[in-house]
Amino acid sequence: MSGLRDTGSTSGSISPIQAALLQGTGQVNARILLRAALIHIGRGVSGDFDITIAPDDTQVSREHARLILEAGRWLLEDCSRNGTLVNGELVHHQRVVLRAGDRIQIGRTFDYTFRDLNATDDVAVSDATSGSGVVATAHETPPSKVGIWISPSAAVWRDGVALSANLSRTEYRLLKYLARRPGDVCDYDSTIQAVWGVMRDKDSLHELIYRVRRKIESDPTSPRYLIIRAGIGVVFFPQGSNGGATE
Repeated sequence: MSGLRDTGSTSGSISPIQAALLQGTGQVNARILLRAALIHIGRGVSGDFDITIAPDDTQVSREHARLILEAGRWLLEDCSRNGTLVNGELVHHQRVVLRAGDRIQIGRTFDYTFRDLNATDDVAVSDATSGSGVVATAHETPPSKVGIWISPSAAVWRDGVALSANLSRTEYRLLKYLARRPGDVCDYDSTIQAVWGVMRDKDSLHELIYRVRRKIESDPTSPRYLIIRAGIGVVFFPQGSNGGATE
C-alpha cells in the first residue's frame, strides 16, 4: 500500500455505478452500502451517510477514518489516534487506495472487507442510492417487532426495521441509560450525571431529548417512546405509550 497526497473530495449521494460496499468479515449478511462520495467512520459521526461504531469501543476515535470516492477510486484516509488496519498493515494519518478484497479493521468491533458494487452483484444496485451508512448486521436481530430496540452497534430499530438515523455518543448514552430502566421515571439529576458525567442544567437534557425524538419517533411532536414527566424526570417506553409528554 502506498500513501496518496490529499487532493480533497466531494460529498453527497453517488450514482449506482460508483457504489461499493463493506462486507462483514465472516458474516455473509453483514453489509454496509457506501452511498456517498465522503463517508466518515467513528464513534461520534452523525452524517446521513456516515458509519457509526459503538461508543463503548474506546479504541475508536470520534472521527476515526474516512472513505472517499475520488477520480473513480475509493480511498481510505485514517485520521485517528490509534490508526486503521488495512490487510493487517497499520495506516496512520495517510490515505490508501482500496481494492476489492481489502480488509479494514478499526478498534475491537469493526472488521469489514471492501467490495465493488456493480449491476450483477447480489445486492440490488437501486438500494445503493437510498438510506444511510448504518445497516443491520446478521447477528443484530431485534427481540421484538414492536417498539424501539438499540443494537450493540448503536443502530436503532423501530417496529422491527433499522432506522437510518445515526446516534451521537451522547444520544446513545441517554437511550442506553433509559433502556436499562424501561417504564421507570428517571429523575433529571441522575439522568444528566449518567449522560455527561457532570451536572448540567435541565435545558441541556431537554434539548438532547428533543434531538433523540427526531431520530426515533415517527411523530416527534407526539412522542410515544421518550416521555418527559414535568418537574420529575424522563421515562422510556420501549413498546410505546399513548400517555404523551407532559413538558
